[in-house]
Amino acid sequence: MKKFTLFIFICQLFTCIFNASSQSIKTDYGVYPPPSPPPALPPAGGTFMDPVFGTSILRITDGADGNDNHQSYSYWPSINKNSSMLYISSVGGNPMLYDFDTAAFSISNKRAMFLGNPFGDGTPNAEDAIWSGTQSNIMFCHTGQKIYSYNVSANQYTLIKDFSTAYPDIYLWQMSRSINDSVFAFTYKENVNYTNVGYITYRIAGGLTDTSHLSGLDEVQVDKTGNYLVIKTGNSGPSVIETEILNLQTGHMDYLTDNAPDFSPGHSDNGTGFVIGNDNWNNDYNYRSLASPHTFYSVFDFHNDWSLGTHVSMLSDNEAWMLMSTFTAGTLPSTGIFVDEIFLFSTDGSKSVRRLAHTHSDYLNQNSNNAYWSMPRANISRDAKYVVFTSNWGSTIRMDVFVLKISPPVTIGIASIENSAFVIYPNPSSGDFTIKIKDEITAAVKIKIINLFGKIVFQLTLDNGQIALNPELATGMYFVELTTTKGTSRQKFLCVH
Repeated sequence: MKKFTLFIFICQLFTCIFNASSQSIKTDYGVYPPPSPPPALPPAGGTFMDPVFGTSILRITDGADGNDNHQSYSYWPSINKNSSMLYISSVGGNPMLYDFDTAAFSISNKRAMFLGNPFGDGTPNAEDAIWSGTQSNIMFCHTGQKIYSYNVSANQYTLIKDFSTAYPDIYLWQMSRSINDSVFAFTYKENVNYTNVGYITYRIAGGLTDTSHLSGLDEVQVDKTGNYLVIKTGNSGPSVIETEILNLQTGHMDYLTDNAPDFSPGHSDNGTGFVIGNDNWNNDYNYRSLASPHTFYSVFDFHNDWSLGTHVSMLSDNEAWMLMSTFTAGTLPSTGIFVDEIFLFSTDGSKSVRRLAHTHSDYLNQNSNNAYWSMPRANISRDAKYVVFTSNWGSTIRMDVFVLKISPPVTIGIASIENSAFVIYPNPSSGDFTIKIKDEITAAVKIKIINLFGKIVFQLTLDNGQIALNPELATGMYFVELTTTKGTSRQKFLCVH
């Protein structure tokens, strides 16, 4: 751990050096208070600039839409696969769909999302409707006992699964799906008092269903691969199992304690074979592979500032960064850093950040009906260019939805400081990738692949300028280190499956 701590320190030092010359985006840990009062807003459809971070923001709703305007949650996408449409689950209490023009950064063609109900069934749940991971015009939704795909262009429902015969007392809730649309997971309630009684998963291939009763269950979420289910038990406390990780292929279950040794993930989101979630004991966010969830490392921490509530979003294909939105959740002492902000943090353990905007959402002074929906709960688009969030913008009676545009990414860390002697492509990679050396080779070259704990997981000697590799790496972030006669250079490499 001492070597890893030193590595993080070096990364942060290099980041600070880089920050001194970067004027395009704030990547430091300074205190940037939100202006008070908040900036004046344009009407819906108008854009403005965040006065502190310089980010462009598009207002989606305004007073003409009523008071109840909000998107759903940080792990339910608001923007479809190719960023051509925007879904808002409540505009004046109704789910609405917009065309989203990325070139003009504008919205148009506002209309109801669901123009009718599935034949012979009730109204689809609007809160956890999820855009397809493979098709731009398909939304997945469910009623109490049935899952549907919904073609938003043709207003056409297609039944995926009907649970009503096998599970007549079920009431589906909190849907998640794999990125290839093949695996679905739900918390399920009994349909009398609507209390959580367990979870259910469904794999389209083979029509496989898995259910389990779990008293007090909070929620479940399938990861992007569809191979793992993260189960939040609803229990907490010393030595209590807060989270269970189910391998949906083998049936193996890992049990994670709330405190040591596991420091189970609380608020979290899943990537491709991994989960990042907050540790309520050490006030940080940890990365852990779902194949080996008892091993983890810190990717972001608030140290001793317990004043903030947080949500995270790992919906983008670029899993080198995760989105976080914060809100002031109490009156405990605050450092003033990251207060009511939306920002990105790196998932490699270097603690790099890209700070995007203030939310100006007042959580503390809301009535009980508005408090939850006043949380920003920001979610990021698949292309990692847009963020959708909710804010009451200082109000105590109404909320609106906004979209911010993320500036082009800035490379920070070791790879940007060193004069890299090679390139890696594709990066991220799902397995096969190529290393190409830029200069002519005059002697043998040593290549090492190092994980985030400093362990060498693969190495070889290369005597030409290019090589294709498939070292069977687990999902996660690595460093590829290349040593030539001119010295050693290192680059980040993300492996996804």
